[in-house]
Amino acid sequence: MLYTVTRPLAKIALGVYFRKIYIVNKEVLPKDKPVILAANHPTAFIEPCILACWLDKPISFIARGDLYVNNFILRKAYDFYHMTPIFRKEDTGYGNLRNNYATFEKCYETLNKKRPLMILVEGRTVHEKRLRPMRKGTARIIGGALEKHGDMDIHLVPVGINYSDSDSFRSVAMIEFGEPIKCTEYTEMFNNQFPKAVNNLTKEMGDRLKAKVIHINDEKDDELVNQFLTLVENEKDDSIFPVASVDSSLFEKQKKIADKINNYSAEKKEEIKIKIEDYHQKLRRNKITDFGLMRRNYASFKNTLFAIIGYIPAMLGYVLNFIPFLFGDLLSKKIAPSIEFRAATFIVFSSFLYLFSGIGLYLAGYLMGFGWKTFWLLVIPALGYFYVVYKDIMKKRNAGAKAAKLNQTSFNDFIRERNDLKKMVL
Repeated sequence: MLYTVTRPLAKIALGVYFRKIYIVNKEVLPKDKPVILAANHPTAFIEPCILACWLDKPISFIARGDLYVNNFILRKAYDFYHMTPIFRKEDTGYGNLRNNYATFEKCYETLNKKRPLMILVEGRTVHEKRLRPMRKGTARIIGGALEKHGDMDIHLVPVGINYSDSDSFRSVAMIEFGEPIKCTEYTEMFNNQFPKAVNNLTKEMGDRLKAKVIHINDEKDDELVNQFLTLVENEKDDSIFPVASVDSSLFEKQKKIADKINNYSAEKKEEIKIKIEDYHQKLRRNKITDFGLMRRNYASFKNTLFAIIGYIPAMLGYVLNFIPFLFGDLLSKKIAPSIEFRAATFIVFSSFLYLFSGIGLYLAGYLMGFGWKTFWLLVIPALGYFYVVYKDIMKKRNAGAKAAKLNQTSFNDFIRERNDLKKMVL
């Protein structure tokens, strides 16, 4: 019940937090089959929320057992949101490992009912553009399910979760579904060589998932790769609506860049590092950004007029809406200071504070005798979202206006240098 009620609210919250959510290749998900969604885990729980909001069927999840053990409220939340605790000795010690028998049985039951089961297969959440080693628990669950229900046609679907920067408001999320693995192909191996089947299936799962994740081999290259990822992201200027898109072009370009730089020698990496730093130094000397260079068309009369006309309603939207988000931000930094949890807790705290404050305002208006006029309070969230959109457009317009001051020769020189940089990694 609570899952159904909060799902549309979560979808709105995610649509506000992220500028664009790309959900690609969703059609590969088998219909009327037991499905395991095997995803990487760069944030605390944003990726399960996105899938829960944009997939048609309700999803069950496997989540950390230490939170379940120690908190009554969280235990209830696990039940309401179809979450099953998994217990690991590094989280809860050896004493709770026996509880995993009940966890596995619940997973088998979920699969037998053909309800999608999402497993974050790295086991740990780390905020980085890198796929970590696969845990073997997913393959063990599949082996146990096949042993218990020999005719269960389980499909294991790799789900790559990629963010431009999950810790930044109005960033981009990219969800990439890979071709399913038909787990019945491993039935015989599970029956005769269970450990080998676990290892082989885990490896195949990891290989397929890695193809859907922007993966930087060496953390020393993170800054260099991210500079080039930002170049191609700056070229992407999607419309504001709809929030969700099936366009895979941004992921494909960014994946290609990361893979290519991974294969470069140290000397080649140093060469392109010098070139892109030189490019950015020239931009700074001209007091412009690469983002602005790609948005020169936003320095138009239409957008200038919009900036003037929209200023007052945008500021009104900010004033009427900022308090829940301010306290949500403060709470998230206080309770979950690590970068992996900060964005997720900010979304949750801000959403609930916003919802409760809205209900409070409505009840106050109704009790004060405003009657049906209380529905005018719906203007408040509408103005709040207008502020978010206004700020996005003004960011483009202001950055583009600075770049528009370049003479045509200087602009062409920048574009030529930019294209030369892209040729080195695309």
